[in-house]
Amino acid sequence: LNTTMATESPRRPSRCTGGVVVRPQAVTEQSYMESVVTFLQDVVPQAYSGTPPTEEKEKIVWVRFENADLNDTSRNMEFHEIHSTGNEPPLLLMIGYSDGIQIWSIPISGEAQELFSVRHGPVRAARILPAPQISPQKCDNFSEKRPLLGVCKSIGSSGTSPPYCCVDLYSLRTGEMVKSVQFKTPIYDLHCNKRILVVVLQEKIAAFDSCTFTKKFFVTSCYPCPGPNMNPIALGSRWLAYAENKLIRCHQSRGGACGDNIQSYTATVISAAKTIKTGLTMVGKVVTQLTGTLPSGATEEEILVHSNTRRSPLVPGIITVIDTETVGEGQVIVSEDSDSNGIVAHFPAHEKPICCMAFNPSGKFLCHREHPTPPCSSL
Repeated sequence: LNTTMATESPRRPSRCTGGVVVRPQAVTEQSYMESVVTFLQDVVPQAYSGTPPTEEKEKIVWVRFENADLNDTSRNMEFHEIHSTGNEPPLLLMIGYSDGIQIWSIPISGEAQELFSVRHGPVRAARILPAPQISPQKCDNFSEKRPLLGVCKSIGSSGTSPPYCCVDLYSLRTGEMVKSVQFKTPIYDLHCNKRILVVVLQEKIAAFDSCTFTKKFFVTSCYPCPGPNMNPIALGSRWLAYAENKLIRCHQSRGGACGDNIQSYTATVISAAKTIKTGLTMVGKVVTQLTGTLPSGATEEEILVHSNTRRSPLVPGIITVIDTETVGEGQVIVSEDSDSNGIVAHFPAHEKPICCMAFNPSGKFLCHREHPTPPCSSL
């Protein structure tokens, strides 16, 4: 779907079949006086100047370079001989405005071409979905509509649901909306690979099959971050990493943070339980033995752990990595009663909440960072 820009570009775009094209120009630095004049023109009300505005400027909310089939070297054979032919895959620039979204293709020549533009309200997150991985047991229900664009936009104040609770899938071939998925709570981010589409909520994760967009699995035990990324995750070609709210000792893997200030979930519960008064502890022991939930010869620490497991506080800084292919369907639960099917790693990474995670290009290394205190303003 190709439409024109909402405002005319100062770089004199030339129109061609399929959208606006902006030719590259050399960057020129304004002098100090020119900067002051530009600033005054932007901030002085029109009532004082007496002239109508000559150009409406759009507010950019977020910007991101996107990976898709268009610039995937494994799908485009002409990009495999980059060093011999000079061909390089184009950059896909995705710009989110206060009233819509735009996608630009920027080849090595620098002549940017508009691929998609829509103005139907603010967009919180958007992703270009790659073509799914097809197997003999699976077929692509949306093959004639691809490539697809997943958009999380606000439905407006007139809707009955809170804003950003919907994911709409648009066909970049026809421009029509082919699928819509509704949620009861706001969506904060979208991630995708050739297998699944992941919708990130505040403390939950929902994964959908990339061929049918039916729900595959979901996680409800995420540890929220104070911000700006409320629920950080990392999605590789097959593995999914997220911040877990508890450390389960029986599933703990090697690595991670092992300092004096970080202890296992069981040790944390025992340490907190030891502060309970002896009288209350003895009452709990007698009641537990009478109900038959613990043997009469159970130690005091076993009883304390058993009685405080359900109301134990959440533990920050824990990371769980799961295999999206073997984790199965339904809810993903990491507990002492669950098996380890699909769990790749489960370890304490930091003492504070996780604020961001990312896999390297090979998908074998996970980079993560804890939330700074006070909030860091530099990269």
